[in-house]
Amino acid sequence: MAGLVGLIVGFGAYLPTATASQMLHTPECIFRQEAGFDLWTGLPHGATLECSEVRPDGSHPIVTQDYPIPADLAARRAIPVPLGFAAGALVVLVASTLGGVWREAPRLPPPRA
Repeated sequence: MAGLVGLIVGFGAYLPTATASQMLHTPECIFRQEAGFDLWTGLPHGATLECSEVRPDGSHPIVTQDYPIPADLAARRAIPVPLGFAAGALVVLVASTLGGVWREAPRLPPPRA
């Protein structure tokens, strides 16, 4: 249960903080990695595209183009999934432990009249 809640909290915290601007590209190019944030560290990274070039000899070599981190992402960080997982799992474990302690707490007998 703690693992499932940890995953939900982990991705739930990562996705809203990891929104990135979209780059424009041409039909000849394929995104290998869009600009965004790393799931594990929350650090931003640039985009990598593979583009097909048409050469005068008729060949179509694939050229890899790396783009730097966009300015709107450079100063931000996303909440990494492992941190969200740990926080979510910890909340479930603490809640279940406190719930178990509360149920098993010794009960005082009613006062005698």
